[in-house]
Amino acid sequence: MADEVTTTADLIIPEVWADAVGPHILGKAVMAPLVDVDDQLVGQPGDSVTFPKFGYIGDAEDLTEGVAMEADALSMTDTKATIKEVGKAVKLTDSATLSALGNPRSQAQTQIALSVSRKIDADLIAAAVYTHTNGGGGDEEATTAPLTLAVTTGLSWNVLTKAFVLLGDDYDPAEVAAIVVHSKQHAQLLNDANFLSADKFGAGAVLLRGQIGSIGTMPVVISDRVPAVTDVDGGTTGNQAGHKALVILKGALALKYKRRPLVETDRDIMARINYITTNAHYAVKRVNDLGVIAITVADVLA
Repeated sequence: MADEVTTTADLIIPEVWADAVGPHILGKAVMAPLVDVDDQLVGQPGDSVTFPKFGYIGDAEDLTEGVAMEADALSMTDTKATIKEVGKAVKLTDSATLSALGNPRSQAQTQIALSVSRKIDADLIAAAVYTHTNGGGGDEEATTAPLTLAVTTGLSWNVLTKAFVLLGDDYDPAEVAAIVVHSKQHAQLLNDANFLSADKFGAGAVLLRGQIGSIGTMPVVISDRVPAVTDVDGGTTGNQAGHKALVILKGALALKYKRRPLVETDRDIMARINYITTNAHYAVKRVNDLGVIAITVADVLA
């Protein structure tokens, strides 16, 4: 049997994989387009990052001619987040790479990107709903929590309007990055006359990743990473299962990369197996407690 030559087209080239996997990760992440993403941590030492939270200086005051204004200090509280490392690995045999039907390398790239993107989504959602009460005694983290609302009905425009009341006169639909819902809540919204499904947007409409429609001009995206709850109202009406829906304002969440996804490879020459790994280092945080509303609704049709 004649010798067969393996060309570079049959090899796993890390640089090519990184170029293919990296953009796909953020492209497949539902939450990433809704948050501030930057590479501020690249090259910086340390395993934690401080996120600033600025306080409001108050409304402007009446002035008297000739009388000097009094200056207010800009208040700021710091919140810290740990930089985490996440990753995923796959392995491909030479036989699979060279002989299998389909394209195992392309499928591996897709699977890696989807795996990491869903992890980023889960971490951002966890940051959105995170609650902490300062217990004193060396507890450095300040008390923090999103705005919350709990109802025993399903998700609807009526429920959302109750949530928007929590924003007071800061409510502005243009400042809502998106409303993130569970697939069960999607079914609830389909029965709401105020919900416009994405299939009615028309040709050429630009959609966010995972966007299923809009309500009150605000994008609605779907992610089953939103938390489930076993009791939507704390036992008042019995244990009623449900999920949280998230109203996320622009700039309320931050994703800071210390290192964007890196693809590395190794080979077991005896077993003829190619190993492909990817890992990323980042930190996530809710930087505006008034920028997230966590709505707990029941898993019932509205």
